[in-house]
Amino acid sequence: MGGPDMDYATFQEIEKLPVISVAPVRGPRLNEAGSSYSFEQEKELMKEKMRTVLRIAAYCEHKNLVIGAFGLGPIFRNPAREVAKMWRTLLYEEEEFRGVFTDVVFAIDSNMVGPAAKTGVSDVDIFREELDPSTIFPTRYGWG
Repeated sequence: MGGPDMDYATFQEIEKLPVISVAPVRGPRLNEAGSSYSFEQEKELMKEKMRTVLRIAAYCEHKNLVIGAFGLGPIFRNPAREVAKMWRTLLYEEEEFRGVFTDVVFAIDSNMVGPAAKTGVSDVDIFREELDPSTIFPTRYGWG
């Protein structure tokens, strides 16, 4: 992705840049592979924290969101695939949020790997797979 040597565009004018801070679940108990939550309560708590972020953004009428590595990586240790699936469910399947936001960008370091790093797949690759538009909006052709 980017690095310190990248030529980043700068804002010419910033009217406002709101920030929503919600602490994700830290160090949940995971299965042996590190790929899923061991306890449904921890998974639901994480999902509720994610829902809180979206509720605040919707209430404040923010249409464009940049969501950081919410709960991912070696410190918070949430399983990337489960987190990506929860974002997908919240944004595209829950009536409360469906169509509320215009653009949602996930800002995740491409070098970041979580507890399931044994697979060799980075967290950003997992998010790319889970949030691929072709899986969210599959095309079906009915030719008779």
